[in-house]
Amino acid sequence: MKKKLISLFLVGAMTAGMVAGCGNSGNGNNAAAGNNGGAADTDTDNAVEATETADEESTFDGTYSNKQVIIGDVSETSGDITPHWANGESDYNAYKLVALGMEPIVNDQTGKWIENPAVLEKLESVDNEDGSKTYTVTIKDGLKFSDGSPITAENYVFTSMLCASNEFLTDLEASEASSGQYQYYKGFGAYSTGESDTFEGLHLIDEKTFSVTIDSEFVPYYYGQALLSVNPESMALWVPEDVTLEETENGVKFSDNYTAEYIGDKVDEARWNYNINSGAYMLTAYDENAYTYTLTKNPNFPGNFEGQTANIETVLIKYTPQDTMMDQLKTGAVDILYQVPDGDQIEQGLDMVEEGGFDYLNYGRAGYGMISFKCNQGPTQFEEVRHAVAYLLDRVTFAQTFTGGHGLVVNGPYGSQQWMAEEYAEEIDGLNAYTYSLDSAIAELEAGGWVYNEDGSDYSGSGIRYKKLDDGTYMPLIIEWFSSENNSVSDLLVTSLQQNPDVEAAGMKINQTVGSFTDLLTNYYDNSEENSYQMFNLATGFGNPYDMAYMYEPGSGSNINAVKGEDGQKLYDLAVAMNQTEEGDDEAYAENWFNFISFWNEVLPEIPLYSNDYHDFFTSKLHDFEEDGYNWDITRAILYANME
Repeated sequence: MKKKLISLFLVGAMTAGMVAGCGNSGNGNNAAAGNNGGAADTDTDNAVEATETADEESTFDGTYSNKQVIIGDVSETSGDITPHWANGESDYNAYKLVALGMEPIVNDQTGKWIENPAVLEKLESVDNEDGSKTYTVTIKDGLKFSDGSPITAENYVFTSMLCASNEFLTDLEASEASSGQYQYYKGFGAYSTGESDTFEGLHLIDEKTFSVTIDSEFVPYYYGQALLSVNPESMALWVPEDVTLEETENGVKFSDNYTAEYIGDKVDEARWNYNINSGAYMLTAYDENAYTYTLTKNPNFPGNFEGQTANIETVLIKYTPQDTMMDQLKTGAVDILYQVPDGDQIEQGLDMVEEGGFDYLNYGRAGYGMISFKCNQGPTQFEEVRHAVAYLLDRVTFAQTFTGGHGLVVNGPYGSQQWMAEEYAEEIDGLNAYTYSLDSAIAELEAGGWVYNEDGSDYSGSGIRYKKLDDGTYMPLIIEWFSSENNSVSDLLVTSLQQNPDVEAAGMKINQTVGSFTDLLTNYYDNSEENSYQMFNLATGFGNPYDMAYMYEPGSGSNINAVKGEDGQKLYDLAVAMNQTEEGDDEAYAENWFNFISFWNEVLPEIPLYSNDYHDFFTSKLHDFEEDGYNWDITRAILYANME
């Protein structure tokens, strides 16, 4: 059998946090995992190169069945497929396959944002006197949802109106991350808070035409037209039939019966039974016992920007625990294991490839595994505590152990393959690496006022440290950590951090609570000061655009770290400056990017643990499957794939 060994080297990929639709699940797994550009440079240096070798004769006769492919995902599925509450990476991948692909603006294989000819008939833009910018979008005739109902301009406007509404974000408790790119639209603030029932930046012109106005505060935008990457949603799915959209001279508004109480049942039903779709696939079923989504080909999908529709009829997305994943691939219980991060599993997979019957891809990760802190409550609200935790973890050894040499340590929210990181490699080397040091950890804690015993006396040198708060009470240096079950990173953190004798010697205690990944996400997205947990370990992928303003907007639900005060405002301002770089000015963008990274490294809302090389392992019966994990992820690549 032909053995096809494909190595993908991604150079200059861009990364970020915003997606089409109502937005993503945050910085996370989407948070795993997570999320979604034009690339600053789209020359050949930014392309994905593939090399192929064959050392055996192929017996494949060229016939494809294309009946089914089973994708194994290391993150636990929940059935919460829509990315507006608390779905994880596996849920989000299912969502992307059934919901995305018919946006007027999409990114291609290089990350460049382009017009989508499958959807877009005409796009016009005008710079307004007040500094804002208006795009007028005309879609093609004949577009349909999976149930055969027509897709009109109203469906694109509805997506924005629903996901940015106060009723959806507040009363129905959707994550504020759902507001996505709509926060850049003119009038978002008044509409999203309920101050106004009209979204000023949106106009519904006719059945085929709508317009979007970007607020002057966010013009220019380095990623250009990416803010128009909005998918259509079915009003029949999400709201009662007598809820309508109304065009006014001041923008678009819902009919007066659009209230949380009136739409609530319909929204909850759509959340769990998302069965009217516009993507390449349709959601057919979710098996909560098998943790498996069943997706079938959408006959009404017009094709992506290259006209590509799905080749394979049925896609299953299945939770595949780390301890059984390689056995499941070997026995045929799954056909693809994608983005395998663990060094032990990678070595097992490479051995299976060597033995025959399996192929693989590898590529640099546009993201990292991390410890994420809540910066608005508990000990981790204080920068010195976050620094101390970083000094008490040997990240170099941790990364080497976990990735098995297939990764490295980074010192900010970036992947090692980003072109900005290459451009500023020397300056990045000068960032604080928080090299392991008990003395440095203690110095940070003392500087931060953790110098007391429980009774208010001077710290005795052993036991738990306390800090005197403004109200005169004393806070113990006890951090509550929530981790997910069956997680090798969590296991490694127990031995390398929680049970590290130097943690106790520093006067700190870390309590671990273990639960399901779904429970982890629920707590991770909870930014209230009543949240019982201040520390989480998981992984995140940076999206396209690389939009950190979206991730660190003060007071926003998308600000998962809940960074407060002057630090939070400065992080946001630096991120906005990065976004507001003129499109095409790569030198200025890279400089603004490093300014953000440098300050983030001081604030340290998260501790990067590793940025690894991902490996996809799959049966050699799968052909024409190539992804880079970022610009062209598995949900894009699977459309082109074929199965013997």
